[in-house]
Amino acid sequence: MALVRQLTSSASLKCKVQVLSPLLLKWGHVAARRRLGSESKQLITTNVKRPRNVNVPRAAAILYGDWGTSKAYVIGLAFAVGGYASFWLIGAMCILTALVGINYIIICRLYPDGGGVYASVRHRSEVISIVGAFLLIADYLVTAAISALSAFQYLGVPHPEKFAAAAILVIGLLNLLGPKHTGGLAFLISVPTAIVVVTLGLFSLPHLGTALGHLQPLQGGFWQNWGGFVGIVLALSGVEAIANATGVMRLDPGSTDANPSVRKTSTPALLWVMVEVCIFTALLGLAMHALGGLQIANGDVNAPGAEGVRDYMLHFRRMLR
Repeated sequence: MALVRQLTSSASLKCKVQVLSPLLLKWGHVAARRRLGSESKQLITTNVKRPRNVNVPRAAAILYGDWGTSKAYVIGLAFAVGGYASFWLIGAMCILTALVGINYIIICRLYPDGGGVYASVRHRSEVISIVGAFLLIADYLVTAAISALSAFQYLGVPHPEKFAAAAILVIGLLNLLGPKHTGGLAFLISVPTAIVVVTLGLFSLPHLGTALGHLQPLQGGFWQNWGGFVGIVLALSGVEAIANATGVMRLDPGSTDANPSVRKTSTPALLWVMVEVCIFTALLGLAMHALGGLQIANGDVNAPGAEGVRDYMLHFRRMLR
């Protein structure tokens, strides 16, 4: 207090303080910035580890929930585009899907900390990487909304949009448990789903002769068939889910956090799902041709005694067996 009184009682000191105050304030800001800069650098270099506890079955289930379930509607969508020649589009799509899966095996090996193709393209252009990441987020939001709404519309509940919103909220809350537990839940759901798909495939085998008899060559020009092919390829998406999960996968024996490797987790998980997707999408896509009397109307598929079965082809096939 005495020092303050001395400063306030002296006009000369007042002037000095008034002149020096902005300088002192500026120096204070510079010092603060330097401290914050050093602290932020320390925060960046701090080794914050995510638990790597997702094993092969959980990783495969997470991927199957996105990539593997697309066949439930892509088959009907392909038939709405190509009719009894849709198998050729589905076959080409399965070949492309296998090639993409092989590429993602390499991506998961090279980028074991997550990010997938977005992490790889960042070395080329950060802008493209950011744009791609935002497009992925938009894809997740739209896919979750459409899938949930379609599910409750299929079940025939009243106000399906409210049930869809509640389901998305519950799924979002489940993700707070972390990928290990949500992966375990996905595994419990994917096992019976895969059993149903395999069962449908087995029941379809006796009808493949009839399906081959109904099979027709592609109609129209190149660009028309190309448009249909692109449409069904976009429907069979979701392989990026495995690359985004490499950062929480279990490390390979002998690897460390400083030099991680998750090849022994990502590769078998991706191969299992890729084989199932390619084989059973092609098999069930061909089996759809065994159904006679299917007609295309306004982008949808009508069956004898049932209209608008494009998105429910597997369910319709099961009822006819």
